[in-house]
Amino acid sequence: MPVNVKRVEQYENFGACIHITNGVIELYATVDRGPRIIHLSLCGGENLFWTDSKSEAPTRIEGLDLAFGKGDTYRILGGHRLWSSPEHVLNSYYPDDDPVDVAITPYGCVLTPPVQKGTCLQLVMEVRMDPERERVSVRHRIHNVGGGVVTLAPWAITQLAPGGVEVFPQSKQDIALLPDRVFVVWPYTDMGDHRLKWSDEYIAIRPDSTDRPLKIGMLNRPGYALYHNKGIVFKKMWNALPSAEYPDFGCNFETYTNKNFIEMESLAPLSTLCDGQSATHEEEWFCYKEPDALDEAALLDKYGG
Repeated sequence: MPVNVKRVEQYENFGACIHITNGVIELYATVDRGPRIIHLSLCGGENLFWTDSKSEAPTRIEGLDLAFGKGDTYRILGGHRLWSSPEHVLNSYYPDDDPVDVAITPYGCVLTPPVQKGTCLQLVMEVRMDPERERVSVRHRIHNVGGGVVTLAPWAITQLAPGGVEVFPQSKQDIALLPDRVFVVWPYTDMGDHRLKWSDEYIAIRPDSTDRPLKIGMLNRPGYALYHNKGIVFKKMWNALPSAEYPDFGCNFETYTNKNFIEMESLAPLSTLCDGQSATHEEEWFCYKEPDALDEAALLDKYGG
């Protein structure tokens, strides 16, 4: 199946976008701002991603205008984005409303926004669609062009529509008397939250209309997570390096949910970048038709690994 890549001048309320399809799956990536991968679905199907198409969820943070000279509003937009970790209000929430440079490739595109004012970072996404199967590769690159030295980790965040179930494996090891895993919990998280299910083999979250946010993180040694919604299993995979140094007390995977969406977040190891150096992080996405209402264990058994 050939991969078709074209620019469309208007997609929903997001302006111009790049549309990529292999005839089985399709995606849209913004070019008037961002970049974001704002849509992923089977061709003609419902978007798996959550989006803020009416700009109803801006984030206002004092000091963004002083830090970046770009006003005080960060637009969430939704979909998939690239940030740098550790999270900080005057680093992560850069108001990325400028047009994005696009280079079309045979199987996708490279999306290059302007260098960020204040951070002197350039966050680039390269999207490649497999011509033969329901797979998308997204390479994330953060380039330091500021002349100084920065320590960061590329952080790939996918916001998905509520109504489904997320499941990811417990990273168990047989190491005798030593502990084998670490969980990281954010201060607003209720460990007994009804949306959160702890199992010996997996952890699962079922996002719903509960307003209270929930976030946990871990070192996910298998390097994947699943989300089943709208008859589709979305599988997110990345290269896990258990011996590397990761941010947030050693997390290479984090997940967050509120009343609007659920986020699946993978992280690269921390890198110290001198001027002109880059850090990269690659994910692979898969979309599988699954009309049956499988429980968490069955999802992990069928689509894990």
